[in-house]
Amino acid sequence: MNNLSIVLCTLNEGKNIASAIDKLLIKDTVKEIIIIDDDSQDETIDILNGYKNPKIYFKVRKNTKNFSSAFIDGLYLAKGDYILRFDLDMFNYIDFFIDTFLNIDHRTDCLIFSRYVENGIDKRSNYRSIPSWILNKLCQLLLFKDIKDYTGCIIIIKKKVLKEIFPKKTNYANFIIDFIFDLKRKNKILIEVPFTQDKITEFNSKSGPNIIKFIINGSFYLISILRCFLIKNLKLK
Repeated sequence: MNNLSIVLCTLNEGKNIASAIDKLLIKDTVKEIIIIDDDSQDETIDILNGYKNPKIYFKVRKNTKNFSSAFIDGLYLAKGDYILRFDLDMFNYIDFFIDTFLNIDHRTDCLIFSRYVENGIDKRSNYRSIPSWILNKLCQLLLFKDIKDYTGCIIIIKKKVLKEIFPKKTNYANFIIDFIFDLKRKNKILIEVPFTQDKITEFNSKSGPNIIKFIINGSFYLISILRCFLIKNLKLK
């Protein structure tokens, strides 16, 4: 059943992109691979130009570099019944992602690959894992306590849900907090499955090595949490 769209956001992913695409192309259930690139300056675009497969569509954005808007651009193009998003440095998990999709309950509106449910693990260094854990505990405290991982961004979304609830363009990956919150308050069905985030993924972060960017991006997450908290408690739309 070819009904899964893959939406990938790339910026200088030359070391990962071919491995991910090659794994995805052999999956019968993958309908299309949509890649939104924010003008990579490494070999990413050259590698993409080398593929002549009709399942692959990629767009290079010259004047925009923003993760949330890249993902949203990909969502607009997706035609599959479900949409999978993951980080390119997680290509070794593609078999796991696809197998999980093949067993998805058709009633599920959003499936979250979660580091914080039972058997989920975050192997990143304390510098990355502790702030993430704190942010998610704050989300549980202020928003909906039954969701454990609000910030992982590794998700499968049912396409028709997007007609009612669509991600907001935000400054960074904090859009995922707003999106999961909106799904929950609209009583959509969210399922979390355990996922292990390997240490190597922290080295591919665009902000991780820079403490100033790390703090700024962290503030965006806090703004999203506060916005959702106010919406929930003030009954705003």
